[in-house]
Amino acid sequence: MALKQTDTSGWAQALFSNLAQALLLVPESLLIALLLCVYWALGAPPQVGLLVTLLIISFIARLLALLGARQAFNAARYREADTLARIGLALYPWSADALALQGAIALALGRPAEAELLLRRAVALLPGRANLYAALCSARLALGRPAEAAEAARAALALEPHSPIMHFYLAEAEQAAGAPALEVEDRLRAGLALASAPDDEAALRCALGALLIAEQRTAEAMLTLRGAEALLPRCRPARQLELRVRLGELMIAQGQIERAREQFRSVAALDASGRYAGAAWRATHLL
Repeated sequence: MALKQTDTSGWAQALFSNLAQALLLVPESLLIALLLCVYWALGAPPQVGLLVTLLIISFIARLLALLGARQAFNAARYREADTLARIGLALYPWSADALALQGAIALALGRPAEAELLLRRAVALLPGRANLYAALCSARLALGRPAEAAEAARAALALEPHSPIMHFYLAEAEQAAGAPALEVEDRLRAGLALASAPDDEAALRCALGALLIAEQRTAEAMLTLRGAEALLPRCRPARQLELRVRLGELMIAQGQIERAREQFRSVAALDASGRYAGAAWRATHLL
């Protein structure tokens, strides 16, 4: 009997938590439902009908702004994405989705301190989302705080233990914090064993290739990086930028100057205004 009560209590708690998260993400739904009840109970007063209409319009506008911002971000159109995300956040300042998206955009535009602040607010609103902790890990790495980055990455992996990209974030953070190379390699290979999406596999291969170069395992590194390069055309533009810059750097380390130049040219073409544009332009002209 005690076990049954515990199961029921756990189920009710999970249901309440999911409802609370849904209301936090879409607060208009409860307001619209309540106003519709008032509208019908009072005999359809026009003032209440107008208020319901305005709420629906606001919700649709916010949804379209966030969808547009996400599409622009994935296409590496960061300025457009930033503008749309700000509109969505202005319509509802407690939107964890909008805060997380604007944080990712700020990081892509080379503003890691702003990104961390936005992502911390998003995590405070929705602490059960692994992708928010992973993005927070990236921001802290960019700020040169690997121990805190590893803490965020561990939280992400605990929430999604079978996610390959969460293994990647933790490996990057632990490596920056000074973890032994063998432990980092094991973490990256564990992520690769789980990877199916091109973005995830390519990122893990780049990280593993860099580690193998540092360990002077040149032949293994070359094979690993060629696998990453072959996946690039299937990756999202925003992820391609990071991967091409990383591949270009690793190709320089291997003395493959012309191939590195090709990667940086691609970055300059894809990323006219983002955080990689200046570095790619300089690399293209200096190599």
